[in-house]
Amino acid sequence: MNHPIRRASTFTLTAIIIGLITALVGLGPAHAASSPLLDAQELRSDVSALTNDYIDRYQDRLTPEQERRLTRAARQARREMTTLVRVIKKAERRDTPAAWKAAYRQHQRAAAMVDGRFDDVRATLESELTFVERLSAFSDYSSSMRDFRSLGVELARRAGK
Repeated sequence: MNHPIRRASTFTLTAIIIGLITALVGLGPAHAASSPLLDAQELRSDVSALTNDYIDRYQDRLTPEQERRLTRAARQARREMTTLVRVIKKAERRDTPAAWKAAYRQHQRAAAMVDGRFDDVRATLESELTFVERLSAFSDYSSSMRDFRSLGVELARRAGK
């Protein structure tokens, strides 16, 4: 007899394990040969799409206050990511150590904000999600933070840190 729940869990766990192995080995293919600006723009799009997806997918389970908090967190993340893209664009245009240091500092602020917003979103959604949905959300978060770290390493290198 097939167990559809077990099969779905196996696929989810496999995806998470592959994601963790990729993070540990450092095989971020999207960042191998691209510029920090392209990486930041892609990350901004990914974060925006992911937060919009969560709002669309789970809003029917949320109270109006929870939905407002989630929407506010998504708006703050988009704003912070847009600022990061703008500062990196300026750094690429100027290509000076000071400009890259400013981009690196903005990256650190954005990473801290996204990490903090994740905690807020997790607290808001955790009781509304199934175990598999929580694992999937953690996998999404881990992937985004891995991309953030990869971008930060490149910005630090260019800033001479």
